[in-house]
Amino acid sequence: MARFNDYQERALKSVAITEKSIAALAHRTMGLSGEAGIVSNEMKKVIRDKQGNLSDDDIKLLEEKLGDVLYYVAVLADYTGLTLEDIASKNLDKSANFKENRI
Repeated sequence: MARFNDYQERALKSVAITEKSIAALAHRTMGLSGEAGIVSNEMKKVIRDKQGNLSDDDIKLLEEKLGDVLYYVAVLADYTGLTLEDIASKNLDKSANFKENRI
């Protein structure tokens, strides 16, 4: 999982607003929301127009936009002092517990 933290460190090198400010918090939060919205809208079109059948172009766009979502998750997490490694690890634990409780 250390690669998550490497990714996060590299993402921070290109973040637009580096100081901790309301502008930085807003930029990172709205960036995440905007990119996730693009993913949702594009998948809506695949479902509506292609009955859920993803083309190679759809997958390429999804890969790019999920990367953008990951970028904003990384920089927003850093703003609050969280690491991607911790987030991923805790989420996997939560997912495992969820599955165990469903059985």
